[in-house]
Amino acid sequence: MSDQISNTTVAQGAMQMFLEEYCAVGIQALLFDTDDEVMSLHIDMHELLEFNHELAMLLLESPSKFLPLFNIACLAAQRSLKQQTTVSDSICTVKEDAQVRVTHLPNHPTLQRTRIPGSEDVGRLLSISGTVIRTGLVKMMETHRVYSCTKCRGVFSVNAEVEQYNYIPKPVRCLVPGPDFCNSTAFVPADSAEDSQRCVDYQEIKIQEQVGRLTLGTIPRAIVVVLERDLVDKAKSGDSVTVTG
Repeated sequence: MSDQISNTTVAQGAMQMFLEEYCAVGIQALLFDTDDEVMSLHIDMHELLEFNHELAMLLLESPSKFLPLFNIACLAAQRSLKQQTTVSDSICTVKEDAQVRVTHLPNHPTLQRTRIPGSEDVGRLLSISGTVIRTGLVKMMETHRVYSCTKCRGVFSVNAEVEQYNYIPKPVRCLVPGPDFCNSTAFVPADSAEDSQRCVDYQEIKIQEQVGRLTLGTIPRAIVVVLERDLVDKAKSGDSVTVTG
């Protein structure tokens, strides 16, 4: 893969071009939704492969790095499309928290799974088909915590670690970006506008391998899946689902 497309700035620009060319209708739905019912933008992996094969492969191999870039590109695409409209801000609003969702992974055994993935699959993007056997209550999750450095007066945020049950680690040094390095270890919680936006809904569900797709005598395994934001309450026990993540 070329070093050029793996550069985050170049990749983000290519993502924005893809969204504006292939997902214009979805972006319009985000902009003109006044009830905050549309908070995600679905992209088809087949279309991304057609648009830029290298970019699609990077997303498959490093989703934790490139999916956040897609969210930033979605925000830029919304702003670009909004500038082309003449309607008022009360009708057309940019959704700052819109999430890009990947659908329709290529039909390949390494990407489309009927068995629960193992430790060797950590960090890769794949789809799992199964049956929902349990749904939990919808709860609130703190996505990040904002701190203010007492030395440089800068403000920075620390993201929650989903793998550690949404634990937010206390920073060990100042994380304010910039050319001047600040190694302060004294921070206080910041009073900022972000306080009202740092919590999202989440729900845990458990999905089980579909018995009809297993060989005779195989015991079906199960896995817990965490649904966030607009995905909560989308599935109930007994539903056959395909989860991509």
